[in-house]
Amino acid sequence: MAILEVEHIQKSFDRTEVLKDISFSLEEGQVVSIIGSSGSGKTTLLRCLNFLEKPDKGIIRVKGETLFDADDPSTCQESGIRKKRLHFGLVFQNFNLFPQYTALENVMLAKELLAKEQPDYKSRKKEIHEEIESLAVDLLTQMGLSDRMSNYPHQLSGGQCQRVAIARALALQPDILCFDEPTSALDPELTGEVLKVIKELADKKTTMIIVTHEMAFARDVANQVIFMDDGHILEQGDPIEVMEHPKEERTRQFLSRFNQE
Repeated sequence: MAILEVEHIQKSFDRTEVLKDISFSLEEGQVVSIIGSSGSGKTTLLRCLNFLEKPDKGIIRVKGETLFDADDPSTCQESGIRKKRLHFGLVFQNFNLFPQYTALENVMLAKELLAKEQPDYKSRKKEIHEEIESLAVDLLTQMGLSDRMSNYPHQLSGGQCQRVAIARALALQPDILCFDEPTSALDPELTGEVLKVIKELADKKTTMIIVTHEMAFARDVANQVIFMDDGHILEQGDPIEVMEHPKEERTRQFLSRFNQE
């Protein structure tokens, strides 16, 4: 059974249709890369999956549970959104780290806030803090940042900041990790270090959705590629088939720009 099922998602801002009948599924341990021109709806789709935007129509299921159904008011209540977001970890383009916190504190923060809501938090405060800190240290070590844990964001390179952001998303142990153009804010020489981390996560069978303009990376890492154009999924399937033998003219036009670079 698919870990994620997206059915007929639609989203408009005022009179502008941004997502038009989006449907796809994702198996556990697989990676889907979403490609397409700027303005095609890729980021809005991720924001809908993370409940940062509310779809106008459609259904979102994770592990068979209906998290959102536009026709079922019980799934659309604001009070349940934070819990639903825990299914998804989102890594933004521009890091979004808190400048007043160290790398370690940034990774720990969300987990600690959630822990404070546990009924046994006061009686186990020290133990819980140590558990969260141990997890954060482990994640930052995996990101190659064991010597940067006490650094503040302004003391880190862009690539290091993005790796902290990845560790922060992983700390909540989401079912699905989402990336929104994770290298677009990086200098070319720093892009490789972030892509290497994402590739290692893919090798560990981390379920991921990656919006990217890194075409070679999308082809080599993904199990499925989705090409979006003007709010539609125009083409989707095996990376080699979509990217080397596209069926749609718009897909060919988009990919040809990268092949010429």
